[in-house]
Amino acid sequence: MASQIASFFTSNRYHDPLSHVELPFINQYVKPLYNNEVLDKHIHELVIIILGYHSIYVSSSIFAPLLFPNAFKTLSTKNKIDFHIHVVSMVQAILILFAIIPLFNDPILSEDRVFGYTPYGGLIATMALGYFLWDTIVSLVYVRYFGIGFLLHGIVSSAVFWIGIQPYIVHYAAIFILFEISTPFLNLRWFGIRFPKLFPDWFNLVNNAILILIFFFIRICYGWYQAFQLGTDFYNASNDERFNLLYTIVIMGGNSVLNVLNLYWFYRMAKVAYAVIADMLSGGNEHDDAKKDI
Repeated sequence: MASQIASFFTSNRYHDPLSHVELPFINQYVKPLYNNEVLDKHIHELVIIILGYHSIYVSSSIFAPLLFPNAFKTLSTKNKIDFHIHVVSMVQAILILFAIIPLFNDPILSEDRVFGYTPYGGLIATMALGYFLWDTIVSLVYVRYFGIGFLLHGIVSSAVFWIGIQPYIVHYAAIFILFEISTPFLNLRWFGIRFPKLFPDWFNLVNNAILILIFFFIRICYGWYQAFQLGTDFYNASNDERFNLLYTIVIMGGNSVLNVLNLYWFYRMAKVAYAVIADMLSGGNEHDDAKKDI
């Protein structure tokens, strides 16, 4: 069993395991809205993924107050909504981080880093697109609570992965989805701050340290390096007849926006981490206001 699981995540994967899944009415009412043969292969999955993530959100809004009645009474409306968003985020991050592993060994995508496509790579891009479309919708509905930054992140990420399933830079799907490796630690920190008795102090301290390190080295150092690699690949492919200048501008522009947002969010995380550690060492609550900046 263990060897089969290891083989699943380490062997090359070409075929889309969900290609047979279909929803009613999609072919009749959704496909006429666009003209893209590759998207045709994944449109059912896209709708299922969006509905699936929203079902997790709805389930959390129903069951979380029942499971944690006392804790939920202390949360503001914003934090209750944010709790359910973090639940979805946690599930999404874990699922997609495991799912992208085979792409790092994909010879087809490695050979053609800009225009290469495999059905499995298309599925991964669709999974990311489905989540970010859902996130964009939620961020728009609750923009008064969470501000324009999260909405902008959702829009940019959706645009990039929408272009990705055209197909365009499917090779980079796994590379940039790897940013999500910081997400579980970010969610655990959020839960730990909102529910102080949920984790012991040592756990919060270790989690904060891991989060800061991963965020800095993966999202900032590795992210900026891969942005340079992507720009180089675009330059080398610029004479190819399949090269799309508009897609390239959107992707590079969007990537630049996300890189700036990551720097800003790293500053905020470092600020919160300092507040948490300072209060742990002093045994006081002098930095409670700073802890809310998350």
